[in-house]
Amino acid sequence: MANARGRPGLLLGPVVAGLNALGSVWILGLMLLICADIIMRGVFNAPIAGVAEMVAFSIVGIVFLQLAHTLRSGSLTRSDLLLIVAERHSPRLKGFLLALYNLAGAGILAIALWHFMPSFLSAWERPERHFMGNPGFFQIPTWPLYGLMSIGMAATILQFLANSLAALRGEDV
Repeated sequence: MANARGRPGLLLGPVVAGLNALGSVWILGLMLLICADIIMRGVFNAPIAGVAEMVAFSIVGIVFLQLAHTLRSGSLTRSDLLLIVAERHSPRLKGFLLALYNLAGAGILAIALWHFMPSFLSAWERPERHFMGNPGFFQIPTWPLYGLMSIGMAATILQFLANSLAALRGEDV
């Protein structure tokens, strides 16, 4: 987590940590909801409506909330074989390749966010047409999920860019 030392890391670190913490708290809440549903179903034969929809909704939201932290902590899956070979020849080459990798990640995710924003805006403007669940039984609007996904993607793009700068400065990311 060397990129936490640079200026971009000082500003971005607390945001990324906060999103990760929110995702963790959400997981705890989800576990409590599932346990409550099991108890209500088993003891009172009265399951909580919409638990399956809320779980599906939550899994996607949690992934996007915690994606930037996964990248920041170095836990995002990547193959380091080329980096190991490059480092033997030149540490600067390794830094350049890491910067290129992070710039590519930022670019691809920025394209994804750009194409996703119309879906978010449509769900925001017309929530009655954008929902999960069954009408008359349980419905949840999709705009909060789409908003969290957008925030998570934006934070991850910024983290990719911070990692790229750190790699160009010679820090290990």
